[in-house]
This record gives sequence, C-alpha cells and structure tokens, in this order.
Amino acid sequence: MEPRHYIPGADSNLDDRIQHRVMMHIENSMKYLLFAAALVVVLLQGCTSGPPHKLELMPAPAVNEQSGAPYGNAAGIPVNTDRLEMLYATNRAPSSDGDEGDKPWYNGERGYLVRLGSAEIDFGDSDLSWDEARRISMLKERPRKFPLRISSVKEAGILASSISVFTPAEFAARVDDTPSREFARVINERLSRAELKDVFIYVHGYKVNFENPLLVASELWHFLGYEDAAIAFSWPSMPARLAHMKDIETARVSAWRLRKFLDFLATETNAQRIHIVGYSAGTRVVLTTLYELALLHQHDRNADISDRTRLGNVILVGSDVDTGTFASYIIDGLLRVQDRLTLYISPGDQALHLSQKLFAQRRLGQILPGTLDERMRQFADASYRFALIDVEEADHFDDGNGHAYFRTSPWVSSDILITLRHGLGPAQRGLEQRDNSPVWRSPRDYQVHSGKALVQTVDVIR
Repeated sequence: MEPRHYIPGADSNLDDRIQHRVMMHIENSMKYLLFAAALVVVLLQGCTSGPPHKLELMPAPAVNEQSGAPYGNAAGIPVNTDRLEMLYATNRAPSSDGDEGDKPWYNGERGYLVRLGSAEIDFGDSDLSWDEARRISMLKERPRKFPLRISSVKEAGILASSISVFTPAEFAARVDDTPSREFARVINERLSRAELKDVFIYVHGYKVNFENPLLVASELWHFLGYEDAAIAFSWPSMPARLAHMKDIETARVSAWRLRKFLDFLATETNAQRIHIVGYSAGTRVVLTTLYELALLHQHDRNADISDRTRLGNVILVGSDVDTGTFASYIIDGLLRVQDRLTLYISPGDQALHLSQKLFAQRRLGQILPGTLDERMRQFADASYRFALIDVEEADHFDDGNGHAYFRTSPWVSSDILITLRHGLGPAQRGLEQRDNSPVWRSPRDYQVHSGKALVQTVDVIR
C-alpha cells in the first residue's frame, strides 16, 4: 500500500481537527508560560522591598553586630548628620514629572544614555541623633523600625562617553564633559579621605524602581563604615507584572552602558580597585559587561588588563543566568578581567527554581557540588580567581523565598562585606570547604571564625 500523503484542503474535517489541536496546543503553552512568568514575578519580589523612596534597614551583619560599629572610621560622612549622599549612575529615562510629590525621578524605560547624580538618604527616624541612629543600626534586636528614605535627587548631567552614533544629533551636541568631570571630582574627594581608595558598585535585580538600588547601596555603604566611594547603578528594570522577559533584553542592552561607566571610573578617577555586587537579574548586566571586557582585552596580558579595568572583587548573588551562558563566558576569558569572581549559591532559592522551570535551564545561582562534573570541579579548584559560596548553612538564608539572603542573613552580608573591605579568600574569611568540593560554606560557629579572621587581618594592616 502506498503511503498516504496529506493534501491541504482534501479533507476539510481533518484540516479543522488539525487546526483545532494546534490552536489548543498554542493556547495551553501560552497559559503555562503566563502562569510560570506570573510565579516568577511573585517569587522575585525578593528583588525589591517596600514602597518607592523607602526601605527598612537590613539586619546588622554578624561582624558589625559583634564589633558594635561599622567598618572603617566613617570618614566619608560628616559626624553630625542623619542624611547620606548616595551617588548613582542610571540608563533609565527621566520621568517628566519627577519632581512632583511622590512621583519617581526616573521610570522603567530605556534612556540610552548614562545619567549621573546623587540622592539624599534620610537615615533612621527624624528624632534620632546621628550617633544614636548608628548605635541602633548595629543591634541584633532593634527596639524600633529603621527606615531609609530618599528625600531628594539631584542629577549632575550625562556621562559624555555614553553618547553614541545612535544618540540624536541635536541632543548629543548639547552634551559636554563638565558633568563627568564634576562627578569624578566628587568621587576623588571621597577617596582622598579613605584608607583603601576603592569604589563599590551595586547592581540591582528584577522588577524594582529607580530608588531601590540607591537605598540598598546606602545600607551596604553604611555597614562598610562609609569608607571609599559607593555608587548605585540603576538599570531600567520595570516595576510591573510580567515584565520579566523585557527585563532580560534590557539587561543585555544595559551592559554597554555599565561598561562605559566602568571605563570612566578606571580612567577618570583615582580608584585603586573597583568592586561590583550584582544581584539576581542584575547579574546578567554584570556578566555581559565582563564578557564584553574579556573580548576587548583578549590579546592583552593579565597584568595590563588589571591596570586598565581596575576591577577587584565581583560578587554575584542569586544569579538568574543560564549556566551554559556563564560557561561560554568563562571559555572566552571572563575570569581575566577582575581579581576574583565570587558566586553565592543556594539550593533553597525558590525564585530561581521557578526561573529554571520557565527557561528549562539551570540558573547560575543554583550550582551545587552534585551538579558539577569532574572537569568543572578541577577548574574551580585550580582557579584562584573563582569561588563558589553555598549559603544553605547560613543563618536566615531561607527567610522569605530564599532569594534575598544577602540582606536577610547576617552571616552572608558579613561575608560579602569582609570580601569587599579586605579582599580575603574563603578560607581567610572563616569558611570551610564542603565535602572536598570547590564549594565553600559557613560553619556553625561562623561568627567566631569570621571575627578571628577579621581581627587578624586588621592587625596585619595596622
């Protein structure tokens, strides 16, 4: 019997059945994708917290709690004030009514330029003196809520090097390098009072407004003792439901802007090292930026790359990035552009579990010892530039949906701050290796180990 070939239109009933099945399949697939995306939206709420302009101060890091004071000598801020000045860079589009009441200063649309500025952050309640506010902020159990608020935003202007051939000519013609020079001057002034002369950059996650990264960067800077210069990079993530896919594309677009900003810091400021903390979907921005730098410097010596980029510690928390994408970046030399890359991972990160189901690929923030093949284990063991930190033993790592542990866990925040401030490796910070793997974790007596490590390091420095 000859095979029967389907001829369109020969059997109208068959056509209808096929069309019906196809449409049902498409409809069911769309329902699943929308459902999965909605779940990701819900779970990734850990990327944000509180209404616009306001954030509750994170718990005191364990090391700060022990010492009762922030790192450093607080030279970066006047002693008698309750207001911080946080620097920012953003490629968000400005809001047309940004100075009216509670309206945002920048929205979630792409601005295609890097804008520079500063925001005044109110620290604690208005009835607290600066000394009292700082004392309360270090307590494990605070007697009252401790809000951070943005009271005002002042844009300095546009980063001149972010102008491209795609910038409208009539607009580009009005841009000069005066704002860039002034922004660099402010950074250098802060570095002149600092011990290490480093710059710290925070890159936020999914579904947040312009203000959120400024507030998070402020609390990290607070617990660093206002040493050196801290900057929030606010890329145009959308504070709206089902914006996950759009944010993925925007993250890739934002990488070029972050790269231009890093080039500016490396060439126009006195920063000795530039450190980056990337969170959740913001790690896409960071990793794509590092990948671009790796390609640009692929023929340079490691020492020359270090001198040109000045990148120190790059820390990725809850990274919502495809592990295969990360592997390809590593192959192309990503580890060469910074001193050390640290990945914080968690098996209990519910947001990443949902993201994995949505994209059908394991996320970078889920890497576990059992998922590493032998070659990857050998690579991680051999590379002094690369560290994996499993937070499952850390205190309060699984609060909420287990995605925002760098803020909810005093142990994790301590480890990050010690890394940023002193550049110590995992063993030096009091961590222990997990089951003879390249993965490190917090021991049960982490506070004792980290406290000893910090004391020894400070003694050596002194």
